[in-house]
Amino acid sequence: MADPPKLYCPSCGEDVEYFVMVSGGEELAHCSNCGLILQKDQPKQKKEAKIRPLQYVIAAEDSPLLLKSISNMMLEHGITKQVEPCKNGEEFITKVTERLKENQPISLTVLDVAMPILNGINAAVIFRAIEKGFDRKRFTPILFFTSYKCDDTFKKVLKYTAPAKYINKGTGSSPEQFAERLLQVVSQLLLEQ
Repeated sequence: MADPPKLYCPSCGEDVEYFVMVSGGEELAHCSNCGLILQKDQPKQKKEAKIRPLQYVIAAEDSPLLLKSISNMMLEHGITKQVEPCKNGEEFITKVTERLKENQPISLTVLDVAMPILNGINAAVIFRAIEKGFDRKRFTPILFFTSYKCDDTFKKVLKYTAPAKYINKGTGSSPEQFAERLLQVVSQLLLEQ
């Protein structure tokens, strides 16, 4: 028996099995792992995704080198105009609360899943509760960074904290490939708002 067909998923960072759903009369392939919409007609190395630069992104990552790298990628590739770095989930919660209290917009949040003091999943759940407390009509998109594959438990996290996506940072792609993957996933995440 032949292996099922696979497509490249920028979120998972690998070729994955997929399922097809019809939306607006169009068949869309979705990653079986994370649910991201996959593009059948483009090679995995060069998929151009265009988004208008975001105004303000808050990124929480406990590795200073990776945090700087993510921030630089987002700035250099025109994803955002400003990145506010946080070294852990506790600092993230403090900064988002201050911004919401001052009625300042947050375009996107980036959360490492495994951080000290307060991990990314707990920080995201707290963040959603804070947004509800401030009576936000639209929730801020969350992009989780993790080195683990998307399992059933993490699918529930993505659903509960929606709009949310994840990107597997542990797949060994080059910085350029990672930046392109990041742009593709952020583009889809922003379309879901």
